Amino acid sequence: MKNRRGAQFAIVAMAAWLMFSGALVEGQGSGNLNSNNLWLQITSFTNGTASLVIHRPWNDTNLTHDLFYASNLNEPVQWQFEMRCLFNNVAAGNLYENEGGFMLGQTNGALTVNSNVTAQELAEMLVPPGLTPLNVVYTGTNVARGVFSGGNGCGLPLDNGVILATGDITNALGPNNLSDATSAFGINGDADLSQLVGGGQTWDAAVLEFDVVPTNDMTLGFQYIFASEEYPEWIGPFNDPMAIFVDTNRMATNWINTNNIALVPGTTLPVSVNTINGGYSLRSQQIPPTNPQYYADNHDPTFPAMPPYGAPAPVFNVQYDGMTVLLTAQIQIQANVTNHVKIAIADFQDDLYDSAVFIKSWSPRH
Repeated sequence: MKNRRGAQFAIVAMAAWLMFSGALVEGQGSGNLNSNNLWLQITSFTNGTASLVIHRPWNDTNLTHDLFYASNLNEPVQWQFEMRCLFNNVAAGNLYENEGGFMLGQTNGALTVNSNVTAQELAEMLVPPGLTPLNVVYTGTNVARGVFSGGNGCGLPLDNGVILATGDITNALGPNNLSDATSAFGINGDADLSQLVGGGQTWDAAVLEFDVVPTNDMTLGFQYIFASEEYPEWIGPFNDPMAIFVDTNRMATNWINTNNIALVPGTTLPVSVNTINGGYSLRSQQIPPTNPQYYADNHDPTFPAMPPYGAPAPVFNVQYDGMTVLLTAQIQIQANVTNHVKIAIADFQDDLYDSAVFIKSWSPRH
């Protein structure tokens, strides 16, 4: 769709439609909303981002509420899962329609994964229509890569796509009942990832590489979540990294540091356990959070993240103890130029405690 940044966002379904305990009900209007109601307040809308407040009834025992969005409120309304909300203050971004509305609900589902796919099939899922991935190569253990579905039902802001992990991808399945889910393969890491995080040893790498040659200038990008069992107790010494390298000359000097597009927003830092986290607080150990605005805790069964970033109970129906919010990596590429894409993840220092990246192909919102 066109990017209509100058459009007025009409608040159509702020309090007119609510979802609570699985039942869709028509609201009574803002004049009748009180502490007995679950309702949404939209406090501002700036640059495509709506700021909302979830007002909970006094007897609400739900840890989370799920936010849904629809750009067209004609019946039947096509509500789309937006995010799982642990806190009352919510920011919903990338909204550029002329009108739209929100609804609160509760989802409950299970993640499914499948490693019975080829590397070519994985690469084809990650490029926009009209692009064909060439020279596809996967390096790593076969059970460490595959496809996933059912993410929204688990509370993840992406429903299906590709998963690469440092262990068996079945370890991603919830609930989160372990602090140390691990498939230790003891295989090599990745030299590029090792260099990206200071030259330490990496292990159990899962690496998908391919080339793309667009016929027109375009934006190539990916939306992804990085998740790890290293959270929160092993922040620091076991800095599991990931990267998405895109380059036209991967043999050039310093190509690793200058061509990773999977960065902490607003920085040049690669996404890793140490660059996005909620800190760690237990007895004498106090590790402050780093970029916690991009961190989502999933309540390690034994070790807490630093308040207020630690969740009091599991939020997402996946095994990993913490993850990033949905991030976007993108780059402009030129027509008729070969671009090499390398998506990689690895354990750092040892082959224990799995990490994973969930990826879907980048596209406009609708």
